[in-house]
Amino acid sequence: MTSRERVLCTVAHREPDRIPFNLRPGPEIRDRFESEFGTADFAEHFKHDIRYVTFSLPEASADMPAGSWTPIPDPRVEQDLHDAADELRRRGLAVCSGYVCGVFEQAKHWLGDESTLAAPYENPAGLARWLDRITEWKIALYGAYATAGVDIVWIGDDLGAQRSLVMSPAQYRQWYRPCHARIVDRLRSIRSDVKIAFHCCGHVTPLIPDLIELGIDILEAVQAEAMDLAGLKREFGKDITFWGGIGAQSVLQGTPADVVRGVASTLRVMAPGGGYIAAPCHTLTSEVPWKNVLAFHLAMDRHGSYAVT
Repeated sequence: MTSRERVLCTVAHREPDRIPFNLRPGPEIRDRFESEFGTADFAEHFKHDIRYVTFSLPEASADMPAGSWTPIPDPRVEQDLHDAADELRRRGLAVCSGYVCGVFEQAKHWLGDESTLAAPYENPAGLARWLDRITEWKIALYGAYATAGVDIVWIGDDLGAQRSLVMSPAQYRQWYRPCHARIVDRLRSIRSDVKIAFHCCGHVTPLIPDLIELGIDILEAVQAEAMDLAGLKREFGKDITFWGGIGAQSVLQGTPADVVRGVASTLRVMAPGGGYIAAPCHTLTSEVPWKNVLAFHLAMDRHGSYAVT
């Protein structure tokens, strides 16, 4: 199987030849990689199944009022995205968009954390206007990726803390689920076959049924320290693909031997029946020892084939 076939197979909840995987290195990890391997490509060197295409938007000036700067990619940028995605697909790789923060995250950026969380009680009409404006902007950004032909559009919102949601499920359903529904519906109208991954750090278990109902294909991050992986797989594993689950705060903090055992244990829980893309549940920073980055890849080489052993 090619990497692209492997990823699409597991998202369809079938078992491919092996478990697809990737890892997002932070700058310190990239620097260490380059010191070891020169200018080689990190994902190519470790044979990751998923690659990313992204665009950059111009920065707002310092005196620009919040909400007045909503740039979108121009046709030249969209063509560059299309060409980059097409080249990766020709190489047999699965293509994912770069991450664009979601509606709740953008509202906090514009209004501040406290004001955003208080707005449903203190200024509901104003919040509704802000969310409508943000949602339309995010649709334009995510839609550029869908139009470019990526396999996975990566949306999301950080709705979870380490042990709970940051808002009640009822508040999510009133204020943010309708925004996410508009985004998903618009992406499907652009390309019915596009896969949609939803990023959320922390504890998000109570909202997984909502995400499934919205038509989300993949839940990304799947923070092992904040949720019960076995419970997630048992309750939701036939309806949504999990991407992540290798604990950056736990599994990747031990010895290399601990990492190999921890990854293997996670694979035994999450991989059966497909519906799993293995990855650390965060971009890796210098808090994760370089030897454990290597151990993660060793574990995938040793234990990543079906049937998992």
